[in-house]
Amino acid sequence: MGTVLNLHGLSGDFRYKVLKPMFVNFLMATNVFDMPASLFARYLEFFDIERATPMMTWDRGTRRIYEALSAGFRDRVRLGRPVRKVYRQSNGVVVEDQDGVRETFDDVIFACNANQTLMMLDRPTMLERSLLSSIRYESELHNHTIVHSDSAVLPDNEVRPLETRSNHIEQYGARPDNYEITYIMHNQQPWANRSDKPCLVTYNPISKIDESKIVHRQWFQHVVHDVRQIALLVPLFQFIQGRRRTWHCGAHTLVNSQETCFVTGLAAARQLGADYPFDDPGARRAFNHYGRILHGWRFRKPIA
Repeated sequence: MGTVLNLHGLSGDFRYKVLKPMFVNFLMATNVFDMPASLFARYLEFFDIERATPMMTWDRGTRRIYEALSAGFRDRVRLGRPVRKVYRQSNGVVVEDQDGVRETFDDVIFACNANQTLMMLDRPTMLERSLLSSIRYESELHNHTIVHSDSAVLPDNEVRPLETRSNHIEQYGARPDNYEITYIMHNQQPWANRSDKPCLVTYNPISKIDESKIVHRQWFQHVVHDVRQIALLVPLFQFIQGRRRTWHCGAHTLVNSQETCFVTGLAAARQLGADYPFDDPGARRAFNHYGRILHGWRFRKPIA
């Protein structure tokens, strides 16, 4: 994208006051000028940059869909057990938790960052090591997130962002790409409007947020989506998927957006024999498209 901007002679103000904050907001990626220009075009086809873009969302959020998807095996879901090492054998996979407790499974799906996967894998293959170590992450900016209900972080002006916008971005400091981003979730997801409080998520918080209104804090790493990652590394994942009973999903295997990350997990489950759980034709077409990118010719399309 940087090359396209240079060819057209677009100004620094346009780059850092309009284009970059908009795409940092979309993808939570700071290196947006290294990304393929085609990604910019695709996102602008979908998002309404003048007002809150209507979203297709699940009532009560993703928690409800995860509860429905896991209803048949929720009693076998193990939470609060960080994994220390994964040992792959010819007849199964041994997972060792931080306390040294080991359990054996048929296959393993890594739904975590590539660098974390590499740390857990015992004796990775040369291709696994080369591919997973090549995925880069940005942790300097936009890595700290606060979920809260303090509307004081938003301006009180004629725009009325609390009522009309899906997000608000503030630039601060000497760097032109230092941004504080607040997602106004009750405008993005209609079910959140039932609350008597604002539903806000602020990345890279600089503004003072009332401690009594903070719901949760989280720290993230964000994938560096440059041309190299999109054009070279993503297509290589099909060659390690399923090898030695190991599957991979997440932002680094495709593109860092909620929808595509969710699809990567569904695709991994489909490869292990799970049914595709949705009837929507458009969603099924997108699932098949991304599934072929993730798993190549071995991708198992949903049964019609």
